[in-house]
Amino acid sequence: MNLDRTDARLLELLQEDGRRTVVELADKIGLSETPCARRIRLLEQAGVIKGYAAVVDPARMGLNVLAFVQVKLERHTDENIDEFRRELAGIEEVVSCHATTGTYDFLLQVAAPDLESLSRFVLKRLMQIFYVRDVHSSIVLETLKEGARLPIGHLAGEPVARVRASR
Repeated sequence: MNLDRTDARLLELLQEDGRRTVVELADKIGLSETPCARRIRLLEQAGVIKGYAAVVDPARMGLNVLAFVQVKLERHTDENIDEFRRELAGIEEVVSCHATTGTYDFLLQVAAPDLESLSRFVLKRLMQIFYVRDVHSSIVLETLKEGARLPIGHLAGEPVARVRASR
């Protein structure tokens, strides 16, 4: 799929507010409703737009502790990594997980109601996975910037960007 400046602007607007109507979006990017809706559908079908979600305030949901937990595995086999992935899929406290370079293999973002719950998660769940060798936690004191918006402004300045369709 080829993305142009109009697609980039459309994506920027949807990242700002995913609840905008097609009418609003079309007006802001200078298209009529039908071509605007078609572009959105194509972006969804190509996997550029993965979905829509509400941004929930963790503190208002009683999740007062946010931590980044680095995990090192004992051995790096495909089997261990696949099993680790399956284990994490069932752990609600893990908000995100990233395979990383460096000393640790994975970086987890974890949300918990309090320090006791975080401690229980690390000691009773994470450290109990038999091939987890080492864990290092950093508790967030203050969030200075957050958001799910990607920096796609670079696409707006280019005539066309090539995007691979998702599988």
